[in-house]
Amino acid sequence: MLESILVGLGYLLEPATWGWILGGTLLGLILGIIPGLGSLIGMALFLPFTFKLDIMQAMPFMVALSAVGFTGGSITAILLGVPGDASNIATMLDGHPMTRKGEGARAIGAALTASLVGGVMATGFALIMMFAIMPIIMSITSREMVFIILIGLAFISMLGNEGRVKSLISGCLGLMLSCIGMVMVSGEVRFTFDQGFLFEGLPIVPVCFGLFAVPPMVELAMKGSEGTISEVSLSSLSVKDTLQGTWDVLRNKFLCLRCAVIGYFFGILPGVGANAAVFLAYGHAKATDRNPDSFGRGNVRGVIGPESCNNAKESGSWLTTFALGVPGSSTGAIGLGALMMMGIMPGPGMLTEHLDITFSLLMIVALANILGFIICFPLVAQLARIAAIPSRILVPIVLIFIVVGTYANRSLMEDIILLLIFSVIGMLVKRFKYNAGSMLLGYILGTMFENYLFISLQIEGITFFMHPIPLFLIACLILFLTWPVVRKIMRGGHEC
Repeated sequence: MLESILVGLGYLLEPATWGWILGGTLLGLILGIIPGLGSLIGMALFLPFTFKLDIMQAMPFMVALSAVGFTGGSITAILLGVPGDASNIATMLDGHPMTRKGEGARAIGAALTASLVGGVMATGFALIMMFAIMPIIMSITSREMVFIILIGLAFISMLGNEGRVKSLISGCLGLMLSCIGMVMVSGEVRFTFDQGFLFEGLPIVPVCFGLFAVPPMVELAMKGSEGTISEVSLSSLSVKDTLQGTWDVLRNKFLCLRCAVIGYFFGILPGVGANAAVFLAYGHAKATDRNPDSFGRGNVRGVIGPESCNNAKESGSWLTTFALGVPGSSTGAIGLGALMMMGIMPGPGMLTEHLDITFSLLMIVALANILGFIICFPLVAQLARIAAIPSRILVPIVLIFIVVGTYANRSLMEDIILLLIFSVIGMLVKRFKYNAGSMLLGYILGTMFENYLFISLQIEGITFFMHPIPLFLIACLILFLTWPVVRKIMRGGHEC
């Protein structure tokens, strides 16, 4: 274990690795600042290029990008009242009123510092937990993975804000998509319609682009946004006032710690996502404040809580993705797909065979947060102007990247057709308020579940689940699926 840690530290000392971390951090901040984009689209755009890169080039870039995307989104949420991501909505509730009162720089300072503290602390939590649960992880075999993936699939119903039924339907559609192509363990070909380009299954690049990247671009083009930066005077953003926000975080250090813990543990839960965590953190900040009525009118604690939670969530999400092979979020699902394309299967095997890589990637979450803070703190006004890029310029550039990236993936025109098909599906999903993240999670986990189930049946037969850990996981799964009904019955009995 010590040797793996030293090798992982060696990766982090290489100048090339720092270049990829810096590039991912910059792109994550820029995409986070532009409303309608965000780290999720950035990871989808970068996915095709992972084929040409080493794992310690591609993954540091993607991890750093996802780690600071919410930090960039907080800038426009505070200054313009336009959240860069849905997870920044809670920050906007008090951050933008502070801007209207002339305290925008203070709110930015609080958001940046809370993001830094939350991200770094959560990385520490993740590393401690990773080494603490290592003996348990090493005992996990294919039979346990069957039920871990089942629990991940059950959590699909909680991914996003679209409601359990729509999230489950989206997840089932993803499971259906995972059935296309050749079954790895048996060689059987399914649902390919004799099309050779489908024998290996649906390629993840056009699927991700169609579901996540194209619909927001179409929406931006239809809105015809010209940027809203003129709504706020950036000249008032002084470093002195920004430092006041840093002092606010230091005065509320225990609130920052508690909200980081909330974000971290919500990040561990597969599929729960950031939105529930940040609003819980916001509610906690309000409930523990001496003057809760001031929330929504410009209370700095309403900025500190959600932002500490936002960045802490990413460490928990990546730990779940690496250690169990079950994505903790949509960005984790894309990262999992990238790892699989590079020949590394996330899960217990990643901790035993690639502990050095896992350690370095978790450390990169903290390093990206530190870099993001250093970049943003003196350059807030300049970075905020990025939000003024007109959609007539932004949309064509991004769409060109999408088409080129899709074709470069396998050099097949059929992939462009798949991109068009999934773009239509993605727009329909968005239009009728289904969940693209649930669909992607079902698509990725479906193949993994089938493979682990087949291996377990081949080794032990139908009684493969008759072991302590699988039985415990089955009990957890049953409890999760039945808890809403049980809670309703208990409440009814209490009322009687």
